[in-house]
Amino acid sequence: MTPAQLILLVDDIPDHIGRYEAALCDCGYRVETAQTGEAGLALARRLLPDCAIIDVRLPDMSGWDLCADLKTADETRAIPVVILTPEAARSYADDSSRVRCDAWITQPTMAIDLVRAVRHVLAQDDEAPRSPEDAVIGVVACPACASDEVRATIRVNPVQYYSCRRCGHVWRVEAL
Repeated sequence: MTPAQLILLVDDIPDHIGRYEAALCDCGYRVETAQTGEAGLALARRLLPDCAIIDVRLPDMSGWDLCADLKTADETRAIPVVILTPEAARSYADDSSRVRCDAWITQPTMAIDLVRAVRHVLAQDDEAPRSPEDAVIGVVACPACASDEVRATIRVNPVQYYSCRRCGHVWRVEAL
């Protein structure tokens, strides 16, 4: 029997860790957690997980820096990385491309959506996305002003609400 795939979850918010870890385990993944970037980097080097999920806002370094560290080291460069960001602005797509992040998803997110993002990056053949747009999961432009300064707000399954930082428009998207 093949062992379950190992997911490294690096987040400093206990509620997120508990919710995401439970969903990943329920879907058959093994999960190791870290609450700082340094601890996450050490675990990644030691365990070589099948995928890493990293919150962009960590207490000791940014998630972008942790991703860049993983993607530049020979032993960890092939680990797919999903970054959790606070909003869906174009700058995050650019940052994800710069550090060769495999995907990013906005918070708050439903735990099952994070599981879907992990499945998505594990199914990809490429080491990193070819463009910033290829790294974006579930992001939409504002229907009122076409701005990409979009923030995911509350999620009531299966409906995700978004708000635009530029014009203040709020809308909902129903998941398929």
